[in-house]
Amino acid sequence: MSRRSSPTSSRPRTPLSIDLSSIPRLEQPTPPSNTLLITNLQDPEIFRPDNLQTIKDLINSSAPVHSWAPLKSFRRILVSFFDEASAIRIRQILDGEAIIGERVKVYFGQPTSIQPKDGHLNLPDAGKLFFISPPPSPPFGWEMRAEDAPNKQVHPEDLAEALAKLHHQPRTELPVSPIDSDERRPRSGSTTIYNPKDHGDSPHLPAIAVEDFTGDQKTFTPLGLHKPIKANTARPSVELMDER
Repeated sequence: MSRRSSPTSSRPRTPLSIDLSSIPRLEQPTPPSNTLLITNLQDPEIFRPDNLQTIKDLINSSAPVHSWAPLKSFRRILVSFFDEASAIRIRQILDGEAIIGERVKVYFGQPTSIQPKDGHLNLPDAGKLFFISPPPSPPFGWEMRAEDAPNKQVHPEDLAEALAKLHHQPRTELPVSPIDSDERRPRSGSTTIYNPKDHGDSPHLPAIAVEDFTGDQKTFTPLGLHKPIKANTARPSVELMDER
């Protein structure tokens, strides 16, 4: 009797694959430095001033402390030493020890500079001192000088030349104003400052004219505008006020 093969054995087998995307990436441990982070200080009693001073004295007896910063909200203490060897020795002593019933974990932090730093602010750029309000003292070598006289030229040259050409001319027809023509101020003359015919007679160039209204001035009121009527509001009766 021939041996019959099952349908599943004849199918091609697909290779197995493993999805490693959910595995967090490997992080290298922080290299040794002169800074230690003493963590897992969950009991608030540790951050009492007397308890903090006792812990600092115990650490300082094994290695001199450069800086000491208790961080109560983060439940940790940041401490730095003058050399890396001292930090390594203190970490070997404290890591895993119990402080008020809590086993602490000690990690290396970022290196702390032990070189003295100048605590003063740098001087601002001398070229920008006058932008400060009020301005500081003038820079070294600054000399006071007299200010220039006021500008005697009131109008630009082209406008002054056009104003000098103003003289009386017959009235020219202008578009009717929205205000009644009888209410307009009289014109004594019109002067054309720019005529397109003198510059090639281009249809895209406008004509510019100056109108002289130095005649008798009449006050006028635009049509449809009236003063509002001021009416006093009557006071409500006493009975209505009592019902409220």
